[in-house]
Amino acid sequence: MIVLLFISILSIDSILTPPELSNAQFGICVLDLSHDRVVYVRNSQKLLVPASNMKIITTGASLCFLGPEYRFKTMLAINGKIEKNKLHGDIIITGGGDPTFSLENLEQFVLTIQKHKIKEITGNIILDDSYFTDISLNGNSFTFERLPIGWAWHYLDARYAPEISALSMNKNCVNVKMKSTKPGDYADVTIEPETDYVRLINNMITKQGEDSIIILRRPEANVIYVDGGIGENHKKDIEVTVKDPAMFMGQYFKERLLYTNIKLHGNVLKKSDTKLSTTDSSNAGIIIDSVISVPLIEILKETNIESVNLYAEILVKTLGARYYEEGSFRAGIRVLKRFLRMCGVDTNAVSLWDGSGLSRHNLVSPYQLALVLRFMYRSKFSKTFYELLPKSGVGTLEYRFNDFEGIMYAKTGSLHAVTCLSGYLCIDETDYCFSMMFNNFTCKRKKIEQIQEQIIRAIKEQLTSRSSPLMPACAVHADRWEE
Repeated sequence: MIVLLFISILSIDSILTPPELSNAQFGICVLDLSHDRVVYVRNSQKLLVPASNMKIITTGASLCFLGPEYRFKTMLAINGKIEKNKLHGDIIITGGGDPTFSLENLEQFVLTIQKHKIKEITGNIILDDSYFTDISLNGNSFTFERLPIGWAWHYLDARYAPEISALSMNKNCVNVKMKSTKPGDYADVTIEPETDYVRLINNMITKQGEDSIIILRRPEANVIYVDGGIGENHKKDIEVTVKDPAMFMGQYFKERLLYTNIKLHGNVLKKSDTKLSTTDSSNAGIIIDSVISVPLIEILKETNIESVNLYAEILVKTLGARYYEEGSFRAGIRVLKRFLRMCGVDTNAVSLWDGSGLSRHNLVSPYQLALVLRFMYRSKFSKTFYELLPKSGVGTLEYRFNDFEGIMYAKTGSLHAVTCLSGYLCIDETDYCFSMMFNNFTCKRKKIEQIQEQIIRAIKEQLTSRSSPLMPACAVHADRWEE
């Protein structure tokens, strides 16, 4: 049971009075974890858009339900007989949701085919991405499951908003490499990896002065348009997402086989588009190779420190697949809510739609996030979870709180008119957690970040010296705070 110890930190109250916050919405909650009491609250029960602070919930649930040593597995199999360097049958790639599967990993599969002395394949390359749901049915309606509800269409070509698949490769992106030539000439633009799966239309001109790059992929096709101008002697790389990541992997695998003079008679197909049964084990073929991911703890660390949305969404679908045998966002969010209940959160008072926080439909309160941080602090994963969050000067905190090394571990969260910061503080050998969420401001985000930093410094200053004249503390049992 949390005890209330309200301390009137007047400096924080004064920080929250600038005109930039007059029409904004915000909430703050600070808990003393060492003594299990509330230190400071302001609008702490207000539901707000968390942005990437949502990853605190997702990574906490994944650590508790999957465990730090969980690994993803991608398998390569053949379904048929090999006679005289010819495979009479299909190659099957089965995905287990590995978000870190790389171009190098796919090259390993190509080498495995070569080691089996296969020079000709009579059948198809079959992609089994059924571990995650592609389309979920709900009564008479259906949901397209490669993207969460609430993601905006205008950024679906950006590297931070890739489609989600049980067969992912290269973070489901291609790298558009742009290099200037002579002023007035078309720029040199290529795609990496080089593949026919993505079509490039280049109208970019080399110009004098600064870059004015225009780059986009329409949501319905794998056609990337590059326009505008790149400055003389400049070069630039921009990652762009692909449509249907599983087919991206399959087509590129086919191209790599052809490059090594391995002939393929068939096509690249999804298992769902073939007559192969998803339940008949005889159709799974003989596994000839597999790629095992790094331990989950390493993936969780990158998810939070670099704020990787792809990883967070794959974690949600993996939770659904593992606990409800349904690799959908809906099933995964059921697990997230189960985790929140363990933390003491009333899940009737939250709205969850994805795992990364990119959806603006997500609504949680600062107090609810603080409860998650408190739960993880009291769990067996306490030290591990601390290290999953960025520390000052690292990751998304690279240019912030550089004088707080060893004192603060916190997750940032940003969208348009949203900036949040939640994490842990250690002051005078006392541990605290905090959550600050700011929504619907019209000033520049940098101004809100400055306010956040002023608040953290005020908390540190006031809690470092409790002898300062403060409003008398009142300690009561906080039954109304327990959720």
